[in-house]
Amino acid sequence: MTEPYLTTVLEEAEHITEQHDQVARTTDNQAHEYLRYAVLRVLEGEADHLPADWTPIDGVTVGYGSDDAMYDSWGSSEDWWETVPPQEACTRFRVFFPDDHQTVPRNIVDVMAALGAWRVWTGSAAACGSYDHRERREVHYLWPVVTNATSE
Repeated sequence: MTEPYLTTVLEEAEHITEQHDQVARTTDNQAHEYLRYAVLRVLEGEADHLPADWTPIDGVTVGYGSDDAMYDSWGSSEDWWETVPPQEACTRFRVFFPDDHQTVPRNIVDVMAALGAWRVWTGSAAACGSYDHRERREVHYLWPVVTNATSE
């Protein structure tokens, strides 16, 4: 089930490298940054190529960043850090969706599973950061930083 979503994320990341190379220009790990941004574009329905069975969800917003950096910003004020403490060398995705969904929407689950990310928290969106939280829920996923393997 996750294969079309992995293909979609990889195709979108390739498109970003060709059309939006500035996304990762200043990062140490460009491949990881392109993939993170591709996930954002896919889940927000902005990707150029989405799976045929994709059902867009209005109101999905994705935020992401280094788990350590997010903890530094919000660790003292948000209770979701008590569930899973900050993980070194991981990206935390905060995915906001309308609260009329009883569970995390399937396309979010499938995209994140295809990426190999694991869910660490789900709950009511709180007024934190620059994200619109009104009548929304959020789910957090952790994803380890992809390293470039090189041979010498």
